[in-house]
Amino acid sequence: MRALYTAATGLTAQQHRIDNIANNLANVGTTGFKKSRENFEDLVYQELPSGSRGADTPRPAGSRLGTGTRLASVEQDFSPGAPQVTNDPLDVAILGRGFFAVEDPNGNERYTRNGSFSTNADGELVTSTGLKLTSGIQIPEGVDTITIDTDGTVSATWEGDTEPVVLGTIDLVDFVNPSGLQPLGSGLYAATPESGEPLVMDPADGGVQLQQGALESSNVDVAEELIDMIMAQRAYELTSKVIEAADETLQKTAALKR
Repeated sequence: MRALYTAATGLTAQQHRIDNIANNLANVGTTGFKKSRENFEDLVYQELPSGSRGADTPRPAGSRLGTGTRLASVEQDFSPGAPQVTNDPLDVAILGRGFFAVEDPNGNERYTRNGSFSTNADGELVTSTGLKLTSGIQIPEGVDTITIDTDGTVSATWEGDTEPVVLGTIDLVDFVNPSGLQPLGSGLYAATPESGEPLVMDPADGGVQLQQGALESSNVDVAEELIDMIMAQRAYELTSKVIEAADETLQKTAALKR
């Protein structure tokens, strides 16, 4: 009977793995998406009874059997995706670490890697879902050219003028442990005790690197995900074979009573 329950934990684990792979592949075209990976851990071990030994007789090895596995965590991989050139002056890709800080409708600060920006009715720089940047960048009417430097400085030039006017700076924040961020969907993340508090990145340190006219693509590697999916399928099949073998053993044991 133990083999049935142990194998069942393996089937559940591989199902979680396939579910996560499906989510990664579904978002292969999502701007700024970060793939996830599963971390599994073995379950408690049970001590098996063994032959009696003298009190002074050392035991070279214990008699313990594992009881299966379970999903310990799903960790996001924040390695950067490749920038894709769009030539839209309001599209911004982050090169390296960092997040854009935005404000949700409830006034909470959220974080995203999706730099597909536009302007709202007030000329404020907002995300594709309409969330305002906490940097408070506002684009005036009649602007001819918008320039976003690698350090986040936003400048505007009007037709006939040669000197650009600085409108503000797009601030980037970082976290000691980005993997601890809570994903909220729509490319947004919330800070947690595990991620730590957001730290504003200083352009003087060379840590802020933005690319205007580009968007960060998903960091999902399709070939890698397909290989992982095949491995998960094979592990699922092999574990199901264990259940079949345990079932046959139980059938033979029950037949001994006849």
